[in-house]
Amino acid sequence: ASSGVYCAPLRLLAAEGYDTLNRGGAVTNLITGQEMKESPFATHYACTVEMVDLNKPVDVAVLDEIQMISDKHRGYAWTRAL
Repeated sequence: ASSGVYCAPLRLLAAEGYDTLNRGGAVTNLITGQEMKESPFATHYACTVEMVDLNKPVDVAVLDEIQMISDKHRGYAWTRAL
């Protein structure tokens, strides 16, 4: 895909997705509540689900751990992203 987002439940998983996508040749940003690594030419980004930018159109969106949608404390973030 020419653009995409990987939404993870944890910063560690978002960072892993960031590393994997960059190693695969997709210039990727990392956006979490704790850190931001941005490239001016990024076409993809990996983030914690709470940090997903709903106003940024992408070709592909991956919502990891979608079953968390039923969590009473954090489920709102998956509902919002979906």
